Parts: sequence; C-alpha cells; structure tokens
Amino acid sequence: MKKKPIDVVIVGAGFFGTKRLMVCLAMPQDFRVVAVIDPARHQRDRITKQFHVPVASTLQGLTQKATLAIIATPNAFHTHMSIEAMKMGTHVLCEKPLATTVADAKKIIAASKKYHKIVKTGSNHRFFHTVQKAHELYKEGAIGKLLFFKGSIGTNGARVSQKWFWDPSLSGGGTFIDNGCHLLDIARMFMGDFVKCTASMTTNLWKEAGVEDVGSALYITKDRRQAVITASWLQWAGYLHFELWGEKGYIIVDSTTHDTVTVGRKDGIFTTFDYSNEQKDSYHRELQYLASCIHEKRDPSPNATDGAAVIAMVQAAYKASQQHIWVPLR
Repeated sequence: MKKKPIDVVIVGAGFFGTKRLMVCLAMPQDFRVVAVIDPARHQRDRITKQFHVPVASTLQGLTQKATLAIIATPNAFHTHMSIEAMKMGTHVLCEKPLATTVADAKKIIAASKKYHKIVKTGSNHRFFHTVQKAHELYKEGAIGKLLFFKGSIGTNGARVSQKWFWDPSLSGGGTFIDNGCHLLDIARMFMGDFVKCTASMTTNLWKEAGVEDVGSALYITKDRRQAVITASWLQWAGYLHFELWGEKGYIIVDSTTHDTVTVGRKDGIFTTFDYSNEQKDSYHRELQYLASCIHEKRDPSPNATDGAAVIAMVQAAYKASQQHIWVPLR
C-alpha cells in the first residue's frame, strides 16, 4: 500500500535548512513541505522567492499540521527547538550535533519519551555509499574482529569563516563538534561505546576564531581497543578518510581524490570498490530511511541516545585537551 507523503516543517533557513528543503522538494512522493521557519525576515523572503513554499517566523500553530520537524538552526538552539516541536506533536530530525552539552541532549531524550516521538540525529555520512559498503563488508566478517579505528574528516574552513560556527556560545565548539561529530558517530557505529579519551585542540590558521580549527582525540573501549580521530578546518583536499584494522584484514574508506572502499587481507590480496560516479544522494537516502521509520513506528539510527553519546565524546575531548588528562566517558 502506497504511503502518504510526510508533512514536514523545516526550522532554520540557513545553509543546511535550505539543503534539507531542496531534498524534501525533490522527493514529493515522500515529503510535503508545510513551511520553513526562520526568525530573520531576509531569510524568509529568500525562501519564498526561490522555492515558493510557505514561511513563518515561529513554530506556533504549524507543527499541528506536520508530522516531522527538521531542526537546522545554530547548535545552541537545537535543544529548545527539538523539544518545542515534540511538545507540539511532531517527530524530529535534528542536525548534528544533537545538542551542545550532554545535559541538553538528555533533555531531548526525556522529551522523546514523554511525548512518544521519534528523534533522529542528523547523520547523512552514514548514508554515503562508501560508508555503507564498508559497514556491509564488516558485518559480513571480511576483517574479523575490529581492533583499531583511525580516521580524519575536514574542510578548508571557508564555509564557516566569520559565521556563528566561530562563536562557542552558539556552536559549542569548533571543528570537533562540527564535522568531527560525523566521524565520532561512524566510529561508534563500528566499535560501540568508549570508556575514556585524551585529546588536543588547537587553532592554527583561523586565529580570529574563538574555537579550535584542528582537534585530535584518542578513545579507548572497555576491552582496550583504540580509535584515533582527527577533525579539522584545514583539510584542503578530500573530506573523509578512515581505516578499520581487524584480526583478518582491513577496510579503508577514502574520498581524498575518489570515493573508494578498499578491503584487504593479511596476505596482501585486496579489492577496491569505486563509488566516484555514484550520485551524491546521502541526504535523500537518510530522509527516505527516516520516513520508513516513521511509517513503521520504529526507532531510527542514530537516535537521540546515540547523539548524546557523541556529545559525551566531544565534551570529554574538550576537557581532556584543556586539562591535559585522560577523561572517563560516562
């Protein structure tokens, strides 16, 4: 039986709100945009002129007409807007990071339970063709038990220069809470929970920023396996690279020059899968997945609890860097 399109409101008309809007409009069989919400008049005018969809300055009265709210505001407003949307009756997709603190993330989890609403943490990187292929290979046992994870993620920082990302009161931090969240989520997807970390955060190029432009952390699992993760706004070529080293072999995901997945054995034999010519449709597939979860009333992944675990990893890394210590993850 054909499912009805999900009515959605998009909260925030900035870069990511506009991106989410464009994806929803490209999938009319799955989504119907009720309105785009933004307090700034110039943003609402731009959305009206460019996309011809309804706009509003607040959520009041609109969520009663919607099933899903996509929260795409600056990070500091994620908690309030997510809870307001659930209180008014909608499920939520909240862009990463779910919140800027673990305490706020727990408020979202509590609201999800109180109002019986689905919360998905935004994680389009899980829907990269390369990441999904790597996960498929790992689940098939291609490399045996995973022993070590190493990865880096980054941009050149120009996209966030002189914007709210540089203001810790709005962002919660720099590159590590920005693009780093994606890689932390992927590390958890493969390795599960971590119990402690140490880290270093520095500002090497964007000196005027009030936050770090490079962050590196070492995380340890309960059984003492390691994950080494670096995020930066200094990564000029490529965006995502990570390595999975297991008892029987390895998997390497790389987007430096091409989008590839290489799986190899200890004897030197390897195979490379090239997804460079595949459509860049991770946002589309993420929203289609969420739509199926809403229709089938099942919890998505990553959910609010997963999002909170990533924020715990971020907060621990910031504390470890400031105090030059190992920090336990609770």
